[in-house]
Formats: sequence, structure tokens, C-alpha cells
Amino acid sequence: PLSLGQPSVELMDALADRKHELEDVEYICALNLKPYKIFQPECRDTFHLNIAFYSPLTAPTFQRGESAFWPGQSSNAHQISLDRNRIYPRRTGMIVQVSPPDRHGYVTVGLDNFYTKQIMEQVDWAIAEINTKMPTTYGDTHLHLSQFDHIVENTSPLIALPTPEVTEVHKKMAQHVVGLIRDRDCLQVGIGAVPAMISHLIAESDLKDLGVHTEMAPADIHQLVDKGIVSGKYKTVDQHKVITAFALGDNDMYQFLGDNPMIEFHPTRYCNSITKLAEQRNLTAINGSIEVDLVGTICSESIGNNMHSGTGGQLDFVIGAYLSEGGRAINLLPSTAKNGTVSRIVPYLSDGARVTVPRHYAQYVVTEYGVADLSGRNEKERALALIDIAHPKFQDELMSQAKERLKF
Repeated sequence: PLSLGQPSVELMDALADRKHELEDVEYICALNLKPYKIFQPECRDTFHLNIAFYSPLTAPTFQRGESAFWPGQSSNAHQISLDRNRIYPRRTGMIVQVSPPDRHGYVTVGLDNFYTKQIMEQVDWAIAEINTKMPTTYGDTHLHLSQFDHIVENTSPLIALPTPEVTEVHKKMAQHVVGLIRDRDCLQVGIGAVPAMISHLIAESDLKDLGVHTEMAPADIHQLVDKGIVSGKYKTVDQHKVITAFALGDNDMYQFLGDNPMIEFHPTRYCNSITKLAEQRNLTAINGSIEVDLVGTICSESIGNNMHSGTGGQLDFVIGAYLSEGGRAINLLPSTAKNGTVSRIVPYLSDGARVTVPRHYAQYVVTEYGVADLSGRNEKERALALIDIAHPKFQDELMSQAKERLKF
């Protein structure tokens, strides 16, 4: 599973300790936050790594040539799993952390339903790791104990992420984004320091009756609901409900999300369904990016040829917002990287950079210097709008490169 649904370190390390008696085992994961032995070089002869979304813990395995990136959007995770087993048939299994069972024998997948329920329909065997710290959740989250081949117990605390450090650049970007949000919008917000700041600014704003249909539960969602800012009253789909696939945050957030009928966890087959997102009026998708070229092509997952994260659900929500009546897709990036020495707005994406959002779906791009609305603009007009929000010290160079590339 993803993040909080992943097995305990103890269980996975016990598996890694069998490296001399096992062979040709494929391990598939995404957004892993636990330091398993299985990621260490000495396990490579036994365990082959397929990673669908890198984290700081797993990205070094790509740089060492010890893992392969498994491309796919969040919305089709279940399908690419089926496709892989069709091409490379294997006996497959899943180990998942779940909440304690109720009196009927049902557990829930708790705070991570990303693709767990989908893959559970495909596997040959499954192990439930019942964690007393995992809250029971609403939505499409329930599994019966009879669906598992083995059950183990676990009492380790859930990973709680510290609030990301927010800089002045992040604050300015967040202010620009909040200026694009309107009453009754339905929000999707990604991971990172800027989204956390956006939630904080929304909490201090006069915005009202917002909805949430997202992949990851937004930072400070509990405060936005408690203040009445998020009500879901005007959502077109799932009215009055906060729809999400997984959560990563602090313990206050986890306490709010658990056992709360307003919050529903669904697989990405539902949360990220482009047709479902298109039905939602005023869908406002807010996601971070790494670099944007002068015609609006967006990379959010690699730094040059090195994988940094993954495609995830960004494109799902960008297209969904593009098709939504009144929808907006907002892509965020600081104007520079490497202590101000490199522009993130570039004439061409870096060599090896993976395209996350094709230029024809790009809408708003936000840096600390402002907002570029690319909708309806031709390539020359896009370049001028993007140069206008680039760091001033790179603007002349970008203009020269734009004239060369686009034949001004």
C-alpha cells in the first residue's frame, strides 16, 4: 500500500532477513516513508524494486540504478497492476495495515485507501497487520477478516509529518493561489510547504462554503471544517462530504479524519476518476511542480533524468479541472532552484525530464512573482506570460531564448 497503509518496519525487515533463502521476489511500493532493509544494496540480488512514486528514502535507489520507476497515473493504478501481471504472471500478495476489527469482523484500511482496495481484488494472498493506532474510517474502506490469509498485530505509532518549513517565497505563492480561489469552489490540494500555507491562509480568509474532493487530505482540513469554511454544501458530487484517498499529516489531523462520517476515503479509481472530477463544478486543483518550459510543458516528478517523486494524481486533477465547469488547474513552483542560481521557468525542460502535464492542459502557473494564465494563449503569448513571473535576473535570458525557440 501507500504511506500509512504500509507494513511495519519489523515485518518487512523480517522478510528482508530471508534474502539468502528467497530469490526473484518483486517488491512494488509508492511513497514509502519507512526505512526498510529491503531498500539496501545487499538485498538487490533477491528483491527487485518497482517504485511508482519515490520518496526521500527511496529516490537514492533510482540514482544507484537499483530500482525502476513504474509509470502510471493514480487513477489507473489498479489497471497497470493488472497489465503487469498479464505480461509477467506472478503469484502476488499484499501486506496492509488496518484498523482493529468491529464486532462483525470488519476492519478498515484506515487513512490509506489509495489503491489498497483495488489491489486486494487481484492478489493471491493477503496479510492484515492490525494496528491499534489506525483509526476506523468511512467510505469504501471495509474489509472482512475472512479476506486475509494471515493476521498479525502491531502497536507502532503512525508516521506523523512535521509541518514543512514555510519561507517568504512560499507565503507569496500561497497568497497568489488564495487570490484565485472563490466561494463554493471544490478544492484538491497536493503535498508540500505551499499547500500547507494555502490552508493556513484560507483559514484566515473570508472564503466560505468550500468543498474538498482530493487525493490527499489537505493540511489543516480539521481547522477549515471547524471554522465552517469547508462545508461541501455546494458540491455537485458527494455533497457535504470530504472525499480523499489517503492522508499524511500530524496526529491532530488523524484524530479528526478517523471515525468521522463527513470524511470518506475511497480508492483512486473513484477519487481520481477524470469523468467524476469533470462532473464537479468549480474544481480547483492545486499542485506543485519542478520546472515549466516556455510553452507550458510541466515536469513535477524528476530533476533531469533523476526521479524525484512520480506522476501521481496531478494529471488526473489537471484534466478534471480543465473539463470542470468553472474549474481551474493551478501549478506552483518557486521561480528558482539551487539557492537562486537556476531558473525553474526554462526554454526547454531539462534533459531526461519526465513530462507530467502536457502543455495543452496547462492553465495557471504560479511563482512568488505572480500568476501566469496560459488558458487560450498561443505559444508566444504563453512564453511572455511565463517570463513575466520568472525571477527578474533570468528574464532577459529567457526572452532571448524564447525569440530563438518561437521565432519572435
